[in-house]
Amino acid sequence: MKAILFTLILLPAALIAQSDNSAQDAAGFLNRVEKTFESVGEVPAKEFVPAQLMSGQLHAVGQGAYSDGLRNTYVINVGNEQYEITGTPALIERIYEIYALDYLRGVSKSAEFGKAIASGGKEKVQSVVGIVKDPFGTIKRVPSGAARFFGRIGEGVKGGKSETEQGALAGVTGVTKAKVVLAAKLGVSPYTTNEDLQQALTGVARASAGGGLVLSAATAAVGGAAGNVLSVVGMNQTLQDVLVNSTPEDLRILNRKKLLALGVSRALADEFLMHPWFSPWHETITTDALVRIGVDPTVFIEDACKSLTQEDALYFQRLAQILAQYSATAGPLRAFRRESRIATALAKDGTLVVPVSLDYAIWAEHTARRTEDFIAIDKSRGDIKALALWTDGRLSERLKDEYKARNITWRERALDKPLR
Repeated sequence: MKAILFTLILLPAALIAQSDNSAQDAAGFLNRVEKTFESVGEVPAKEFVPAQLMSGQLHAVGQGAYSDGLRNTYVINVGNEQYEITGTPALIERIYEIYALDYLRGVSKSAEFGKAIASGGKEKVQSVVGIVKDPFGTIKRVPSGAARFFGRIGEGVKGGKSETEQGALAGVTGVTKAKVVLAAKLGVSPYTTNEDLQQALTGVARASAGGGLVLSAATAAVGGAAGNVLSVVGMNQTLQDVLVNSTPEDLRILNRKKLLALGVSRALADEFLMHPWFSPWHETITTDALVRIGVDPTVFIEDACKSLTQEDALYFQRLAQILAQYSATAGPLRAFRRESRIATALAKDGTLVVPVSLDYAIWAEHTARRTEDFIAIDKSRGDIKALALWTDGRLSERLKDEYKARNITWRERALDKPLR
């Protein structure tokens, strides 16, 4: 290719200037030669976001989303404000939080709420009034999740309770239970990092648990039935029931027993279960997926403990779910592997399964580099018979063609249907 470009550059000026058509032809040819990879840019949001979530009484998602070749960044309008959200799962979660906060705001201004607080003898809980300035809470835009799949994951940190748990479910057991149930009905997580929503959930939960406030069963205001956010992450009903009916302490005890039974050391299990960015729900969903796979997940847990953000925690949760889906539908897994610095799994038939959580992947330089890395591994290992990439997102047609040419199989939207 360099030789072609060099020749083009040295073409006599007279030949290039023979006609406008000749100049255009030369420029077009040069462009085709240079266009080795797909370009990042705008993609239709409606191809990734459920139709019922594109707009509602309180929000509207922009028609176009910016794709960086892995994740999509969406524009969402809330009232007179406009925000950017990166990642489809994060967008869906934040949309539900907008409507949950609006519902709780209405409850906290009702006469019944005031009576419940008074009858419960509790301290006055601040009402949620007005449109919050940032309905999504504090969101740091740092490389995370899929963006780190193509680079080394940094060193993790250790801690006590998760950052999402600190203060989120503190207090009396009755209030904790009421808060979890309320959050589930609204389709949001009780461990949300949205501070305004946390305050609103706590206030209404106190009125419900201590003062007998009765809430409407039809609390979800967007996307159909309540609890849809729980279902979109690929959980069956049994797991949802465990999450809603268990305290954080109960979940940790249950998860620790399961991890130890799989072969994880107590020290590593505790590091994972006390990790600052894995909420009890993240831990439970991840552990459930690992149990479904049924092999020692030590390598996977070690990598998960290197998470630096809540987005990383969600990323590893979804990787575990993708691998569980592979095990249930394509064939059992033999072992977890760390290849080219990322978590993979080897199937019993010799297929090296590479799980990736992303929105939309294209044939770009980083994709090509990673692909060649895994092809090199394939050729150097006798126990690897084939390569497969599974993702919860979508792949471009060009990327599929490149994979097909290299005998790499794939599956898109692996988590669209929850495991049963």
